[in-house]
Amino acid sequence: MTGGRGILILGAGRSGTSTLARGLIALNVTLGRQFHRPVRKNPRGQFEEVHLLSLSKAVRNTLGLRADSVRLLSDQDWQEAALEPLRRNVREAVAKQFGNDPIWAFKYGSTGRILPFWFDILPDMGIEPSFVFAYRNPLSVAHSRSRLDSERGRVAKNNFEWLVNVVPYFHLVRGYRTVVVDYDQLISDPGPQLRRLADRLGLPMTPEAETGIATFEKAFLRKDLQHTHFTDADLLADPDTHPLVRRAAHLLAALARDERSIDENALWAEWRDIRSGVQDLAPTLTLVDALSSDVRRASWWDLRKPLRLAWRKMPLLRVR
Repeated sequence: MTGGRGILILGAGRSGTSTLARGLIALNVTLGRQFHRPVRKNPRGQFEEVHLLSLSKAVRNTLGLRADSVRLLSDQDWQEAALEPLRRNVREAVAKQFGNDPIWAFKYGSTGRILPFWFDILPDMGIEPSFVFAYRNPLSVAHSRSRLDSERGRVAKNNFEWLVNVVPYFHLVRGYRTVVVDYDQLISDPGPQLRRLADRLGLPMTPEAETGIATFEKAFLRKDLQHTHFTDADLLADPDTHPLVRRAAHLLAALARDERSIDENALWAEWRDIRSGVQDLAPTLTLVDALSSDVRRASWWDLRKPLRLAWRKMPLLRVR
């Protein structure tokens, strides 16, 4: 069976995509039968279907992107011949995992980076895409990332990573059911936010869904899921935040608060201007990626030298 609806969860890393995925499960949306194991950065679970997760990472690698890459992709990148077998494999995986589900969802932290890939797949399968976007104040994103990686968590570096994961392909959701959810609102007021999510996506609010929401609130949410709560004013006042980040975040926050509509022509005109600004950064972003690669290689070489010296001083431990 094909057709039906597939909900893709979008958002910059550390923005609450995993929490939103668990919220969709509370609303009786299928996200898969086998999830990737919880890890340190998401000890409550990431809710990523293992087969599609592996294939999504293969797509990213084929495009030459690391998890922290900020290089923009060109139209030619999507014509890579090596992507075609991956498209075929993803179609097969979707049919196998969700072929009998009228509504399903998939979450991968870099889906926003490879969104055109999904637009090559879902329409061919007769699947209507829907989108849930996890918005979190970029300062909170940077702070959360710094707990895992101090370099990537610097606001100046986070600016670029946030922009390339959010801006370039968000316009593709226009015309489809899309809901933006503010992570801080989801944590502080989960019931109304999940009901709002269900309403925007046309999900039935059954007794089972109400039970799922109660379980989500009482058994899943914990205080340690929210370490910071920066405001719009904080973002405006922060000297290291890029103006394009401020503008994009302002629109997304307004969508999450229902102050703007995803159907507004004026909103998309503003977004087009922001996207153009990000495109103007392309040479800078390519340079940042290249420098980051050089730093990684240098760091690895610096680590290898003391290891080699230590190995040479331990002849008795070597197998002859």
